[in-house]
Amino acid sequence: MFTQLRIQNFKAWRDTETIRLAPLTVFFGPNSSGKTSLLQFLLLLKQTMESPDRKQVFNLDGSHAYINFGSWSEMVFGGDVDKGLNFRFAWQVPNTLGNEGIIELTQGKSLEFSAEIGPTGHSPMRVQTFGYRGVNPAIVSPAAEPQSVIGMRYRLEKNAYEMVPSRLNQLLKGRVLSAPKRFYGFPEEAPGLVVDDLELELERQLDSTQYLGPLRDSSDRLYAWSGGAPGEVGFAGENTIAALLAAQGNLLQLPNESEPTRLEVLLANWLVRIGLLESFEVKSVGSETSLYRIMVRTPGNHRQVNLADVGFGVSQVLPVLVQLLCAEPDTSLIFEQPEIHLHPKVQSELADLFIETLRMRQKGRPRNIQCLVESHSEHFLRRLQLRIADKTLTPDQVALYFCNPGPEGSTIEELQVDKYGRIANWPENFFGDSLGDTEKQMDVMLNRMEEEESNASG
Repeated sequence: MFTQLRIQNFKAWRDTETIRLAPLTVFFGPNSSGKTSLLQFLLLLKQTMESPDRKQVFNLDGSHAYINFGSWSEMVFGGDVDKGLNFRFAWQVPNTLGNEGIIELTQGKSLEFSAEIGPTGHSPMRVQTFGYRGVNPAIVSPAAEPQSVIGMRYRLEKNAYEMVPSRLNQLLKGRVLSAPKRFYGFPEEAPGLVVDDLELELERQLDSTQYLGPLRDSSDRLYAWSGGAPGEVGFAGENTIAALLAAQGNLLQLPNESEPTRLEVLLANWLVRIGLLESFEVKSVGSETSLYRIMVRTPGNHRQVNLADVGFGVSQVLPVLVQLLCAEPDTSLIFEQPEIHLHPKVQSELADLFIETLRMRQKGRPRNIQCLVESHSEHFLRRLQLRIADKTLTPDQVALYFCNPGPEGSTIEELQVDKYGRIANWPENFFGDSLGDTEKQMDVMLNRMEEEESNASG
C-alpha cells in the first residue's frame, strides 16, 4: 500500500509537496488541474517496470505502455527540457508469509524510494541518483543511522556511478559500476543480495498496482473464456468477465458478518443494492463450449435479458465492482472516474462499496486493499462525509484532496475532515456555485412573476 508520494517537475506539477496516501484516497478538482497526472505517474513507474528494456529510465510510449507520455519535453513541467524530474514514494511492506527476508530487511515496517532523473547532453534522461530508505540499519553498516539510504549516484567529475553508502564501493573490488537498470535497479556489479531484495520489493508493489480507466468497454452478447486468470479487469475493463469467471467461488467476508460469502453472490447483491439490477447471472452457452453470456433482470421487469440489451451505466460500473472484489490482498487499485454514466443515487451507493471493500476480510485476514480514485462526484464525497460521521469510516482511513490549476503549476490541498464529517477548508466553487444558482433562480422567478402579473393587469 502506498503511503506517501511527492513529484517535482512532472506535467502540471512544479511540486506536489508530500501527499499522504490513505487506504481510500480521492482526488477532486476542475478539468486540467493535474489530478489525473498524479495517478498516471504511478502508471509510468509500473509500465517502466514491466518493459523488457532494462536500459530505459522511463518507458514513455513503448511496449507494455498504459499511457503514452510522448517525449521528455511533453512530460516535464513547463516543457523545460533542462529541468530534472524528482520524485519519492513510500509504501508498506505487507506482513505475509513468504517475505520473511523483506521483513528482516525493513524491520517489518515500510520502505521509501526516491530518485532524481535529469537530462544530459546526449540523452533526455539519466538517473542522477536513486535510493531506498527504511532499510534495517544493521544491514547497511553497524554504525549506520536509522534512516540510512542504499542506492546509487552519478558523479559528474568522474563520469561514473558509485554506490551509496560509500562503504559499499569497497565491495566492488575495482569493478566499474554500470548505469542503473530502469529508474530503480542496481547493475549486476552491485554487491550483495540486499540490493536484489530491495528491487524485488519495489517491483512487487508496482506489480500489485492495478488501473481502470474512465472509459470502459461496452457489453458483449457473448464472452469467450478458456480458463485463464487475468488477475485484473484491464485498462478498459476488457477482462472483466474473464476475471469474474476465474474468481468464482472465492470467499470474502463482509464486516459484521460471521461467515464469508461467495464472490459472485456479493457482486449480484451489490448490483441489486445500488439499484441497477434485480438479478445478475453468468451462464454457459453449452457444456461443450467456452462461451458465456451475462443474463440480468432490470428493476420492474420479470424476465432476464442479455447484459448487452440494458443501459450503458451497468457496463460502465461492472468493471469497477469486479475490480474491487477480485483484487488480491495487498493490492493498490487506481480508478479514474468510477462514477461516470451513473445516476447520482448510484454514485452515492458506489462510495459505500468502496468503503466496504476496505473492511472486507479474506481467508481470515484483512485484504489490505487500497483505492486511489479520481472523481468529479459531489455525491461520492457527500457519502464519504456521512460515513465518517456515523463512524463507519475513520478520518485516518481516507484522504481527500482538491487540485487547482495555476500559472506556476497546479496546487493540491488536503481537505480537513473532522470526526463529524465536516470539511473545514471547503474550496470555493468546489462543485460549482449551487447556492448562487438557487439565489439567481429565485430572483429571476420573482421578476418573471411580477412581469406576468403586470402584463395580466395591463
